Amino acid sequence: MKRRVFINYISAFSLALTVDQVFAQNKEISRHLNSDAVVRISKKNALYFELSNGEPYIVSGPCLSGAPDMETMEGYLKKLAENGGNFARVWLCHRLFEVEQKYGEFSEEKAENISKLLKLASRYNIKLKFCLENTRQILPEKNASFNKPQYHTINGGPFTHVDEYINTPEGRAAYLNRAEFLRERYAGHPAIFGWELWNEMNGIMCKGLHEWNDYMLPQMHKKFPQSIVLQSLGSFDMNERRPDYKYINSLSSNDVAQIHRYIDAGAKLEVCMAPMDILAADAIDELRSYGIKKPMLLAEVGAVLPNHTGSSELYPLDIDGTLLHDMIFTPFFCGAAGTGNSWHWDKYIDRNDLWYHFARFKAAVTAINPLEENFKPLKLKHDNLRIYLLSGKNTILAWCRDISSDWRAELIEGKKAKPIKDQSIDFSSLISSDSIKKASFYDPWQNKWSEAPTNQVFELPDFKRSLVIKIEKFK
Repeated sequence: MKRRVFINYISAFSLALTVDQVFAQNKEISRHLNSDAVVRISKKNALYFELSNGEPYIVSGPCLSGAPDMETMEGYLKKLAENGGNFARVWLCHRLFEVEQKYGEFSEEKAENISKLLKLASRYNIKLKFCLENTRQILPEKNASFNKPQYHTINGGPFTHVDEYINTPEGRAAYLNRAEFLRERYAGHPAIFGWELWNEMNGIMCKGLHEWNDYMLPQMHKKFPQSIVLQSLGSFDMNERRPDYKYINSLSSNDVAQIHRYIDAGAKLEVCMAPMDILAADAIDELRSYGIKKPMLLAEVGAVLPNHTGSSELYPLDIDGTLLHDMIFTPFFCGAAGTGNSWHWDKYIDRNDLWYHFARFKAAVTAINPLEENFKPLKLKHDNLRIYLLSGKNTILAWCRDISSDWRAELIEGKKAKPIKDQSIDFSSLISSDSIKKASFYDPWQNKWSEAPTNQVFELPDFKRSLVIKIEKFK
């Protein structure tokens, strides 16, 4: 029998070693991760994902929706994989991968790019969420944004307006015809996380959002019966978004509850100018408020100029990646099935060389099995920290965020994060001292584990910005 070893179950590591040393020791193990396993909704815990071999799969990665060329795309995947990432979102409507260059005609050259992408993903053990469409309008002008000019009558297509694409049998058949081309080549490929029907579909410039999804989600399940099928809507930046969000995310045919959220001075909701962890936590709380039992993802998160007119002016200032750190850590510690999937991978993450933040998240959740834990997300009150906590069957995992050092203080006011000293957290409401088997601290900014005393009141070590506390219980 072939022996299979999985990095999620590395159980022995020394607190005296740095996390980089631990990863180095287990490099050969990680290479043997079963890239043939398919991602699915967990049969043990519907709020999380698992691989088809039964291993837990915690989403960790950004949106990598496109690149100037395949060499650049491989560079992104390689850097992500080297830092423990396992997920990326790719737009199949990006010019590198758009197979339908003319209406009803499909490019084998573009299909080959998709095939190359899947080979790269398999090599780097990364699962790809494929987003099929981002169109909001159908105009003849080829340079118009979020447009599908090849579908316009002037360019040889059958439609004069996006309404015809959305709300006619011919339009729906066109969507499914392109999906069929993709199905014939890639259905069941283990590197595919799932099929996302549309990017921010509530941005379409016509009615028919609910009716289209009522029809199309089941159709796509028929085409991809073994795959995750899901949908996305635009940034939750106003209360008026809620009816569509609740409707789409509550559909049984939509496998994953997703939300998008950005720092945006043009948004109607004040939370969109809050510290990044509050912004992200509120987004996951919004999904949880719908009472649905399915995995939840903060599927796009970042910072933009007012009303999404460009990438944020905060990015060049954020050389330490404080925003990215909060985007990555917050959702999981609020009950999501993984990290936030950050946008601006090129102008922010890669330009500032911030990929290592995914390695820090990987270190924080190594040996954590959310399928078994049945985690309950909680928030503990504290005068100086925001404490996001997962209380599980065998483990309590807490992420503590300094209240005083947020993006406004550090990046706008120029105040450097100060060391947090002489702080303690009382866990007596959650666990008794005699139930604690082992406790440890992880400082993601120093990339270092240290031992913690096994009592109910934890005296915290000095740290900056954030600290993870892991409490293991006696079984």
